[in-house]
Amino acid sequence: MLKYCLIPYGRLIFCILTLSLLAGCHSRHSTIKPQETPDKFYAAYSLFAPASNGDTLLYARVIVGGINVSCPELVGSDNSNITMSVRGFHPDLNAHSQNFPVTVCEAIIVSDVSYSVASSSLQIDAVTLNPSSVLVYGDTGCKASVCKKGESASPFDQLAQSGANANADLILHMGDYNYRGTSGSIRKKPTEIYAYDAGDGGYEGAACGFVQSDYYSQNASDSPKPDRWQYWQDDFFEPAKELLSTAPWVFTRGNHELCSRAGVGWFYFLGPGSSLDGGIPQLTCPNQGLLDSPANGAVNNISMIQPYSVSLKPVDLWVIDSANACDASAGNPLTAQYSMQFEQLQKGVATSAKPVWMLTHRPTWGASVASVKNGESAPAITAINIMMQEALRNTSSAQFPEALQLLLSGHMHLFQSVSFLEKSAERPAQIIVGNSGVSLNKSPKGNYQSVIDGEEANINQLNEYGFLSILLNPDGSWAGDILNLSGSSIARCNSENRLEGKPVCSIND
Repeated sequence: MLKYCLIPYGRLIFCILTLSLLAGCHSRHSTIKPQETPDKFYAAYSLFAPASNGDTLLYARVIVGGINVSCPELVGSDNSNITMSVRGFHPDLNAHSQNFPVTVCEAIIVSDVSYSVASSSLQIDAVTLNPSSVLVYGDTGCKASVCKKGESASPFDQLAQSGANANADLILHMGDYNYRGTSGSIRKKPTEIYAYDAGDGGYEGAACGFVQSDYYSQNASDSPKPDRWQYWQDDFFEPAKELLSTAPWVFTRGNHELCSRAGVGWFYFLGPGSSLDGGIPQLTCPNQGLLDSPANGAVNNISMIQPYSVSLKPVDLWVIDSANACDASAGNPLTAQYSMQFEQLQKGVATSAKPVWMLTHRPTWGASVASVKNGESAPAITAINIMMQEALRNTSSAQFPEALQLLLSGHMHLFQSVSFLEKSAERPAQIIVGNSGVSLNKSPKGNYQSVIDGEEANINQLNEYGFLSILLNPDGSWAGDILNLSGSSIARCNSENRLEGKPVCSIND
């Protein structure tokens, strides 16, 4: 990091920012002394995560009821027995609250072995490092206006069950898991207060609330609406209970998982860090201050995950935390942070012999297509994400490496593909899967042409619930379908289309 600060970018603010972020996001270890037997077993799942040496680790996690509890054993199909450890820093320890009356237990496991969770009916299916079937979900929660408290998120529950029946080898989630707990409004009286959302929901402007504007967080110590387990249970863990254990996950962080929103639970349940030997540190959110005396800007109140890779036999996955990226502006120091992350990507995959997929919640190239109004011959189309595009332009090569062939994102509540046909070798295909449960964007279905980030793009989109099911070949080529609530294909995608100068996806008639 210090070496980067000496590069003549003239970004002193960025260097100070990044060093403070890294200093503030250290791993904190639990002081819980397990004593009691768990009163309930909620979920078991596996996930890929980075090792401290850059390799890929495989974790098993189990969520159990209670705080002062002992962790269960994992019993492997190879007759192994693994004692799970209480996951580091528990959200309620420093807050002295009772928002998370559960404990996450975790252990490092190996591939090609299935596990049962002792004293429960929970199972974790065997993991392969050579996946041939991949599921992609995004924006899966349910708004409070649609689903009542205590109800399983719908229609995500139906889509998740379809995925569980598919027996996939890998599940990718593009972020935004928790909507009922992150409505945006924290307090309505005496004045209405909205949580910081990096440019969305009332934080517009050149800095998107990052270095100016009052910073408000749902997790401020005097907040009436902090992040809670109940919201996570209703919006994600209950509807996904059967899907969770069927294949390993890669969890991308969305803007609903910012520290000002449901970031507390995200770092605890889904974050890639761990206090177990060999893992990267478990990150947490900084102190979120007070609603009655808000900080000036978000700069000292966020945590960001550094980019990491997951190496699989047919492809490498590169995961970028874009939760804090501003959709409509590049006017704050985080642009330089994302430039640095893209530089890491360029160096990290420069000699890759395999195709690379980048996973990030906010799309690098997305298009907001307005509904056609009376008297208009064509809809107005606005490109997003401005910050990520500017960050890429500011790198040494100003483009993604050739090995990067697919960008997977969510954030927009629809399905959309963006293909740059004239210079397809210079820009990977962008696929947005944000239609897996939350109320859909009303943007019209169709095929459109527009200039995005200076180049002509083909845009295919539809606003129907679904998820992407991919068949992945040993050489990294792939074909996939967007499957709707009835399991029917409503759009088809193919990596070979890009090589033939065709849009990566097309909507079925």
